[in-house]
Amino acid sequence: MKYEITNISHPKYSWLHRIRALKNIENVCMKGDLGGYVQSADNLSQEGNCWIEVHAICCEQAHVGEDAVLHDGALVRESALVSGDSQLFDMALAEGYCVIKSGEIKEDARVAGYAVIGKNHTTGQSPLLQRSCNVYGEVNGWFIISENVLPGEKLQNPTQDLFVLEDGKRAVLVKQKKLENPEKNDNGKQKRNREER
Repeated sequence: MKYEITNISHPKYSWLHRIRALKNIENVCMKGDLGGYVQSADNLSQEGNCWIEVHAICCEQAHVGEDAVLHDGALVRESALVSGDSQLFDMALAEGYCVIKSGEIKEDARVAGYAVIGKNHTTGQSPLLQRSCNVYGEVNGWFIISENVLPGEKLQNPTQDLFVLEDGKRAVLVKQKKLENPEKNDNGKQKRNREER
């Protein structure tokens, strides 16, 4: 077992109890460290490096798994699922039936409804949701989002460029690519491929 649920109740919500690490969790906590609060053992997986830090809460039917970490006063509730390498900071909130597979949620950002937040599998990039935004739609890839995403909206970024959505404006920060001599990189493969066509 990775953690145990202690008898230490939350000062305001008596049905929630603090967790304690039973072993070191790499880059997260040490054996014996107290963590945040859960309602039941179903709220936090015993597998992976997932953790709930001191002031964070996961309750009701919500679940934190894999390598996800709740920091500060983050709250995961209802039937929300937080997994992968997701990180929730500040007073971030995940609720409803949302699924957060990757990314950072912070500064009072809220993910709700049937939202799906994740990594783009082509680029490996994940979004950052911040500044009290409310996200109900789908976001995947490299974004910084500081505004609302409504139900049914799908924001997908399969590029290495950063898309910024803030105050009703959209910006793109382009990742410049250097020109490289093809003779040095692939020994003329590109030239041969063109000749074969």
